[in-house]
Amino acid sequence: TFAKLTPTEGVILWFAKIICSINQPTEVCAGITEQFRDEFFYVFRRLANEPSKICAALIPGCVDPLDPTGEGWNIKLPPLPLSSPSSPPSSPSSSTPPNVLRVLSITDLHVDFHYEPGSEAECADPVCCRGATSRNKRNSVPAGFWGTVGKCDIPYRTLNHMLKHISQNDHVDYIMVGGDIIDHYDWKYNWNGTLEVLRNVSGLFKLHFPTTPVYWALGNHEGVPVNSFAPHSVNEQFWPVKLYNELTEMNKPWVKNEDGDDSSRFRGSWSTLAAERLRIISINTGFCINTNFFLYLNQSDPDGTMSWFVEQLHKAELAGENVHILAHIPPGYYDCLEGWSRNYYRIIQRFSSIITGQFFGHVHYDYFTLFYEDMFDVTSEPVGVAYISPSASTFDYLNPGYRIYTIDAENTYKIIDHDNYFADLDVADEDTEPEWKLLYSARKEYNMTDLSPKSWNTVADDIINNATVTDRFFQLAYRTQSPRCDATCRQYQLCLLRSGHHDDGAYCPSNRLETNRV
Repeated sequence: TFAKLTPTEGVILWFAKIICSINQPTEVCAGITEQFRDEFFYVFRRLANEPSKICAALIPGCVDPLDPTGEGWNIKLPPLPLSSPSSPPSSPSSSTPPNVLRVLSITDLHVDFHYEPGSEAECADPVCCRGATSRNKRNSVPAGFWGTVGKCDIPYRTLNHMLKHISQNDHVDYIMVGGDIIDHYDWKYNWNGTLEVLRNVSGLFKLHFPTTPVYWALGNHEGVPVNSFAPHSVNEQFWPVKLYNELTEMNKPWVKNEDGDDSSRFRGSWSTLAAERLRIISINTGFCINTNFFLYLNQSDPDGTMSWFVEQLHKAELAGENVHILAHIPPGYYDCLEGWSRNYYRIIQRFSSIITGQFFGHVHYDYFTLFYEDMFDVTSEPVGVAYISPSASTFDYLNPGYRIYTIDAENTYKIIDHDNYFADLDVADEDTEPEWKLLYSARKEYNMTDLSPKSWNTVADDIINNATVTDRFFQLAYRTQSPRCDATCRQYQLCLLRSGHHDDGAYCPSNRLETNRV
């Protein structure tokens, strides 16, 4: 009924600002409501005759009666091949072959070009460490010179220092950037500002790695407004053409337009051959985030992205290639829609024989997610593992980090190990540069003979059931000795180790986490 009344936009926006201002500063609410104004009304008025969809979009537990499971759509998968393409014999899992790739994974940079040392780091705004942030009178914490372990993004100088350190102290064969280059001041986003930052940061990578391939994926904070990625089924005025064109330019010359496939400019996804028999496929997970309002008009395979993904995998399978996936939002994370997560899971199951690496970001802390032969049964055979890399950003209450993978380049391009680095910003200041140190290596830390899904499944059991390992896991995930993560936070994050889609009943029974701890 409310939707059909079509009250003036001004009244609705005024009401939205009032509700928002209960928990957020006025400037934040004014910026957000104005940014989403056109998008919101475009979607809302088209849903006016389908109130159940509005309910499902806004209220947890309120579902569309035509889709009570929330699954919505199923992507078509090709049948398994009658015989697998030939591949070189695998080397013993416990040994490191002589021919390896060193691959830098860096994600969630969130560079703040207006970061101000000495400004308020414990402010009333959603993000701090700028001169214009609202001070919290109860506390006054000055922002550090190189960054702050708090509600702050990193200054440009810190990213520059990190990249310079890596380029001078390590060899990497190529770089994967997992998205979210833009800062967290999303109520101030505009296209000119976003494109300027993308060009600046991509230029910084070229400065430090002039001949090293750099592969870029889109994050949700690249959208303007934030999380907004309009499919071509909506009006052209909302299409993120500028962003997709910029992504295409950033990936040159490393991502090539193969066989006339201009998917990068069309849907913000791409596929390229990175080495002999190794294909990297990047999918735009802006089509999975639950605050992309356009998806509530139709969540089914936006812009044919999942269909395209399957086509690329099938071609790779027929060509005898192995595949690594580079994307931003992990499936199964709370803000990734179930239809997308479940279809992604099914695709991993179908192509598990050729997908030897899955790389995500978004969450900022470091963890992994397992995929099983039966997505509703965690006792079934593990068939895949997704790696969620640590963020370069300190937001929120983290030390900055990055990861370097060691990859077997002799046969299947499987992951042999990953080394995780960080800098303790509490001991860095204007006179003391950050020291980038090895935090841990996966195989040594968890006493693994290999990084197969089966081995990670054993590690997941240990993390969940052994209190000492659990504590260590969270210290590593947050890159701090005292992670800001209470019991509820811990339980959810332990669930994520096996939540490739949203089925808490199967993956995270509350009594299991509470009673099996030792």
